[in-house]
Amino acid sequence: MSDVFTTLDILITGLKKRRDTIKRIFDYTREQEALLKTNASFDLRKFNNILQNKQVHINVLQELDAGFQPAYERIRTRLEKNTSLYAEQIRQMQDLIREIGELGLEIQVLEERNNRQFKEVTGNIKADVKSFRTNKKSVTNYYKNYNKQQESVRDRFFDSQK
Repeated sequence: MSDVFTTLDILITGLKKRRDTIKRIFDYTREQEALLKTNASFDLRKFNNILQNKQVHINVLQELDAGFQPAYERIRTRLEKNTSLYAEQIRQMQDLIREIGELGLEIQVLEERNNRQFKEVTGNIKADVKSFRTNKKSVTNYYKNYNKQQESVRDRFFDSQK
């Protein structure tokens, strides 16, 4: 019976770590949102740094998830038989899971918004690059034509016969 309490404490601690990790991911997602809103001065390095930090925390979440299910399965039948004995711990776990779920939904909504904003920012950058290339090609063609005209003018003024 004490091993069930110990396992429940471990599960609750794991859920708290999961909640804290998800909060950090949420904060990074908010940073991404702020960075994307300043699309005039979009900093790709900063954006990639945020993505790397988020990935580190996502990996931590995966590790926490991998340990949760097997631990829960070990005590599941005893929990179902004695729900009143473990009511406080079960309620605490349910509250944490509910909070984690709400944070997960908020992150999902923010990620979708950030994805649309990122596509818009990258679309603007692509348009700028295309415009630059077009302008460069126009300038190059102008100078080529100008040089051809200058050659024909030079040929008229100089006697090329010897």
